[in-house]
Amino acid sequence: MRALALYLRPLLPVLLALAGLPASVRSQPAGDAAHGQYASVLDRYVDGGLVRYGLLFTENPPDWRRYLEWLESAQPESMSVDERRAFWINAYNARVIAGVLERYPIDSVRDVGMFGGRFRGFFGRREHPVAGKLRTLDEIEKEMLFAPQLRDPRIHFAVNCAALSCPKLRSEPYEASRLDTQLDFQARTFLNGPEGHRIDPTARVLRVSRILDWYREDFERSAGSLREYLVRYLTGEAAAAARDPAWKIEFLDYDWSLNDVR
Repeated sequence: MRALALYLRPLLPVLLALAGLPASVRSQPAGDAAHGQYASVLDRYVDGGLVRYGLLFTENPPDWRRYLEWLESAQPESMSVDERRAFWINAYNARVIAGVLERYPIDSVRDVGMFGGRFRGFFGRREHPVAGKLRTLDEIEKEMLFAPQLRDPRIHFAVNCAALSCPKLRSEPYEASRLDTQLDFQARTFLNGPEGHRIDPTARVLRVSRILDWYREDFERSAGSLREYLVRYLTGEAAAAARDPAWKIEFLDYDWSLNDVR
């Protein structure tokens, strides 16, 4: 009997799968491994929120290839709400990087499209294999990340569009167990940084990231008004300016230069 047990031990994962365990349980070890692979890639190739595209392009490490393969066949529908949020944020950011690498070297994602570089081509036309389907980045963002059950305006500060005016890319994956903390950090850090806001005291103008304009409905739905949303996260003089209706709110120009470590 002991010999039989030793013989069957290597087959245990297969036997359990055949026994009809839920897909979420069966896929968990693969998900854990993929998470670790992505973490190692971000740790090595993200520096201060920018990406070492040249180094990643040259080295093309196995962890990176395996993570993209896992994304292609993953089953997020079996995950919890926060697990799905984290999955789709990570998927979006990884596929943005992969999309850049497919055409690297480039100066901007605005140069990438299906037909000679149409501006929305990178986001709205190029398709990426994620969770069993070919999806554009716009579809991942609008249909998956901002589906009613997952919608959270802080996600706009977590997804990275490979441009210098984007919120910085974290050097670690998003994780369900601490997602609220990670998203809060992203919102506060970005909005209080130079790409998030600038103040003109003489003209009494608070200029904020154009992201707040593009996705204004999401922020207003969350806080009632754009000013109230800004007050939640801004500090000091910027918060005071957001509270004061005598201050105008305008939007900063957006720098689409590639977020590359040169």
